[in-house]
Amino acid sequence: MEKRFDVIGVENPIMDFAVSINHLPKTDSMSIMHDYLWQSGGNASSAVVALARLGASCSMLGVVGTDPFGKFCRDDMVRHQVDVSHLYTQEGDTTFTICLAENETKGRSFIGHMGVNGALTEEQVDEDFIASARYLHTSMIECSAKKKAIEYAKKHGVLVSVDGGSYTDEAPFIMENADILIISEEFYYAVFSDDQFEKNCKKLLEKGPGIAIVTLGSQGCAGADDTGNTFRLPPFSGYPIIDTTGAGDVFHGGFVYAHSQGWDTKTCARFASAVSYINCTSLGGRVGIPDRKMVDEFLETGKIDYTDIEPRREFYRNVMSFQ
Repeated sequence: MEKRFDVIGVENPIMDFAVSINHLPKTDSMSIMHDYLWQSGGNASSAVVALARLGASCSMLGVVGTDPFGKFCRDDMVRHQVDVSHLYTQEGDTTFTICLAENETKGRSFIGHMGVNGALTEEQVDEDFIASARYLHTSMIECSAKKKAIEYAKKHGVLVSVDGGSYTDEAPFIMENADILIISEEFYYAVFSDDQFEKNCKKLLEKGPGIAIVTLGSQGCAGADDTGNTFRLPPFSGYPIIDTTGAGDVFHGGFVYAHSQGWDTKTCARFASAVSYINCTSLGGRVGIPDRKMVDEFLETGKIDYTDIEPRREFYRNVMSFQ
């Protein structure tokens, strides 16, 4: 079958309200808000937006609600030239999260309202649609429709990339069927009890993936692939970290894009780290996502060109003002 898309993402997009504060307020006190932005979010959803920003052709399979946030999430995909022909609308609210970025700790906290829009159903997963992609990217959301999408992908030779953000009951199925498995520290420590990251990534390969990587935040990342190679990469530095929301999401997007170019695993991880690092120098999970030109320039010179980022920041700050 002809490959219409480089990547199809599977997940329900969510709405984020990103806020920059010095620190979380104590009970009966207040913290000053330094900046705020309205953005769409979600693990696989933001990875797909990163892929589209880098130049990949993408589509999104999922569900949004009938509220204004659902419309915003759909419109934001369209703004990034992501196909939404399989992004369904169902009666109810879209999940909404307040993302608090703390300047003093460089940490982040979340306050979430879970949407009541229905989960993606198996009937909404079209086999021909899944077969039309080179890659399928999803997160650890638990639903039978995601399993069906993965089964179709494996049947048609579509590479499966998984964001292992947390260890769930579906983890064994995911590890067995993922071609690219990139996990968080939370997932890693649910499986392993030591810090031998490269060695343990090789152990993950025994469960099925061809590539296994663990992202380690301020410690960089480590990984292994089925060629027998392992690597450990330090984080980038030089610019202040503003917000780590979406850091892992866009790392996944950057990695899958790089992998689609035929690069070796370590080079893909370095490229993905650059994508993530650049994004973390802006508030929110999407404003700072770079395009390919920005990443190449950063890797070559160590400098970030914010010319394209500033208009994005202004857009996301003011987009909901008159909604």
